Amino acid sequence: MKAGLSRWLGALLLAGLCQAGARAEAIPNLRGAQDAPVTILVFSAFACQYCAETRAALEQVLAQYPGKVNLVYKHFPLGADAGAYLPHEAALAAGEQGKFWEMHDALFAHQGQLADRTGIEALARSLHLDPLRFDAALDSRRGAARIQADVAEANALKVQATPTFYIGGYKFEGAQPASVFKTVIDYMLTAGPAGRAQSLQDKLRQTEQQLTPAIEKMRGTK
Repeated sequence: MKAGLSRWLGALLLAGLCQAGARAEAIPNLRGAQDAPVTILVFSAFACQYCAETRAALEQVLAQYPGKVNLVYKHFPLGADAGAYLPHEAALAAGEQGKFWEMHDALFAHQGQLADRTGIEALARSLHLDPLRFDAALDSRRGAARIQADVAEANALKVQATPTFYIGGYKFEGAQPASVFKTVIDYMLTAGPAGRAQSLQDKLRQTEQQLTPAIEKMRGTK
């Protein structure tokens, strides 16, 4: 279990800075209360099936901890070409019209439509976006700079897989069940950072049998 814990526990200072930065982010890529005490920071790709699988778990957690947990989305596409960037640019273009999360959900729900712009534009129409504004944003590729900044942040944090999550000082790689997030969140919400870290390690040791499948799944994404 020691090896599992080392995989789970990230650099506290680095991730803490990342969490603080998340709270300062512009609203469009933040879901939940902006002043929530716990932030889940996710580096994700719209074309990643494991990222899509985690959506339900994240929605469950946000619903269970209203006002206490928020989610910040960071772009980490599976490639650096225009095709890989396209769905991410579409989400940012939708965000300009106040519908980042609606497009986020639509892209994950229709991963088969991400290969070309026609499919992306169909999703935009289904969300009743202004087509001229949406097309102009895609044509200009002004969202690319934001995506590149997120990728640079991911590289600085040595993110190697999608999805990768940071919750306070803890790092998780690969699709996770809601129970994993809840274990960390419950201890993040307790007082005292030193006691919180120790309590979490004790809890993980006590629940090793239940958490082993999640750890193995993370290893499978490497």
